[in-house]
Amino acid sequence: MGRAAFATCLLSLVTGSVAAADPDANHFDPSTVDYVEDPYAPHNTSGATARVGTIVGYFDGQRQDVLAVGAIAAVGQRFGRLTLEAELAAMSLESTTDQNAQVGDAERVGAVARFDVIRLGPRVVGPNSLLSIYVEGGGARAWNHWFRPSTSSTSAMPDLAQVVPENNTDFEGIVGFGLMLDHRLQEPISFPHRIGWFLGWRMAYAPHGSETAVICRGSSTCQSAPAMPDTTYVDQSMLFQSSLSVTW
Repeated sequence: MGRAAFATCLLSLVTGSVAAADPDANHFDPSTVDYVEDPYAPHNTSGATARVGTIVGYFDGQRQDVLAVGAIAAVGQRFGRLTLEAELAAMSLESTTDQNAQVGDAERVGAVARFDVIRLGPRVVGPNSLLSIYVEGGGARAWNHWFRPSTSSTSAMPDLAQVVPENNTDFEGIVGFGLMLDHRLQEPISFPHRIGWFLGWRMAYAPHGSETAVICRGSSTCQSAPAMPDTTYVDQSMLFQSSLSVTW
């Protein structure tokens, strides 16, 4: 027992000497590590990120106004307040006049930069949580495909005259803003370290096209539509997106 007590005292003296020699040994910046004991510690939001969600909105400036409904996915990197992403969106284009009629589909491939302008930390939002107000900007390659009656099996009025724009491809400029609620896993597993949810509003602008179109009646008779006067120089769309994201 005497030897055991002596060894315990010796170990205590050695560890105490190390701590005294290095006063910062037991102090660290919680924002630089994955494991955080204090749920109110500063947030470190850097890391790889991925997100998936839904997107819905209106396309204006085409021969017919349409409602776009689809999905969006993105991968990228977060550098604190700044996030850089590459994203892909696929949408179904629904007629705003012919109920439940799909008149086309669309795809977007682009790159977006997002910046958190305002952040509210855990002492305002709650333990391990962060609320951000962000702005974003970027560009995308856009494809719009329009169905003729013969390929649009969902048309509710197949015998009426239908204006069908020609398929078009263009580049879009993107601007937007929104809210993001980002939650830190206090004792994270290897994947992920953070889980987020955000709501965003996005506007896209593209050069106005020639609006070439055909008028189809039924599934077999189509003829060229008369030219439309150019009343605008820019086509625009407004889209609302809701996404879940992870950071690791």
